[in-house]
Amino acid sequence: MDDVHINHLIDEYKDKLQIYHDLCDTMLHLLIYLLENKGYKYQMSHRIKSIESLKNKIMRKADKGIEYSNLSDINDLAGIRIIFYLESDKKHFIRDLYKELTPHNLRLVERNKEKGYRATHIIAEFGEKRLILAEYRRYVGLKCEIQLTSALYHAWSEIEHDIFYKPGKNVKELDQEIIMTLKKELEETLTNYIEKACEQFEHVAACIRNIRSQ
Repeated sequence: MDDVHINHLIDEYKDKLQIYHDLCDTMLHLLIYLLENKGYKYQMSHRIKSIESLKNKIMRKADKGIEYSNLSDINDLAGIRIIFYLESDKKHFIRDLYKELTPHNLRLVERNKEKGYRATHIIAEFGEKRLILAEYRRYVGLKCEIQLTSALYHAWSEIEHDIFYKPGKNVKELDQEIIMTLKKELEETLTNYIEKACEQFEHVAACIRNIRSQ
């Protein structure tokens, strides 16, 4: 991908920053309404992609042979992350979301590494019923990435990311053998403790629900 095309995508994004801000806020309010109305316990964060982050993404993908023809090919310019206490709550919310938004405007992608980050990413667009309304009309063709995960997996992935992908400017490149050893230790922590803790949380929550229903 040549610099001219990259700069064209960046300039187009600069021109559309405000509408992506508005898209993110609008989707955020809809999700909060749904979460609160259904009584979920959750934490939430949101952002739109920075100019620098977008440029790095385009170049990184180009190095792998993936080129973006248009800005609309990039799904995560607006992003929302919802962190649930339980994996089961995440699954229930997905069903609720599919009832709220038109199913064919939602694309679900499971991001489950064998030993690592686990989340459900949903690429969402507003459906026709909303887009005919004046306040939604300008969001035609725009997408927002909604990331859904649970608290323990979120904590694990944040720690892994900060350790291995953000070592700091003053840290010299670590020996690859050391890196692999440390990653293996972290993966064992995930398998031996976090996965089991998630299962135990689900078990305890189910028992409490059964007691309350009696």
